[in-house]
Amino acid sequence: MESIENTNNIVETKILHLSSLSDSGEVLNGDFKSSVRYNIPDAIVYDDTIEYIYWSIPFCIIPNSNYIINETNNRLDILMLGITTSYYFEFGNYNANLFISKFKSIVPSSFNISLNSINNKFTITNTTNDFSLLTTSTIDYIMGFSDTLSSVDKLITCPRCVNFLPIPRVNITCPQLSNSSIMSNINDISNIILSVPNNAKLNGQIIYQNVSHIKKLFKNDRFDNFIISLCDDNGTPINFNGISFYMSIQFDICRKRIQKPMDFRKLIKMINENINNEE
Repeated sequence: MESIENTNNIVETKILHLSSLSDSGEVLNGDFKSSVRYNIPDAIVYDDTIEYIYWSIPFCIIPNSNYIINETNNRLDILMLGITTSYYFEFGNYNANLFISKFKSIVPSSFNISLNSINNKFTITNTTNDFSLLTTSTIDYIMGFSDTLSSVDKLITCPRCVNFLPIPRVNITCPQLSNSSIMSNINDISNIILSVPNNAKLNGQIIYQNVSHIKKLFKNDRFDNFIISLCDDNGTPINFNGISFYMSIQFDICRKRIQKPMDFRKLIKMINENINNEE
């Protein structure tokens, strides 16, 4: 803990170095490693000497190890001949060519898929029957559709471009720092304390540094048992596939100046002098 003094108060700087390593906190979602409960007794506790506290995040290092296609977006629902069938894509990082190859391996051989290199849109055909791509699919925005699409002459062209981009940003949530310490969902996006742009390569590291020295006022009475969670824009915890994140939280504690008590010898001398004067 570092102390900085000025004429009006004393500022103590306390930094908590956190990670999702198992010995650093209690990981709440297994190998996802994106929600962690920390229990640090008396890390920050208000007392009568404190005027106010600022908090900030000096830096964080986040692994860009989550898959483009994962447990949240890997299902394609196709309706054909009155029967709905769900097809599941293996988790992983895809580009258009890899996706086309995987598509052809999991759907019936009567289907075909191609990519228009000019407008970057998928076209899906079936040689025998008309069919529909259903809105219940979770892989819809990756393939380039959002509403149910029904084929015309056994052909569908998705209305949107394909999307094999990684998540654009990582949202860090903490109810106790967002001043919403009582809540039902720890990943609620209303509890975001920092959004970190994803500017890293796949399997690289997303590095954030607080170069603007942004600080916020801490409004709770204490900070010792808290949850840090990393999620996407839907509030869904990110699956980092067993790789840990690292971050620091800094508290600047502004304390009142308290007059030092009188030196004991001076105090005894003053008492004796008062006694002598009374005599």
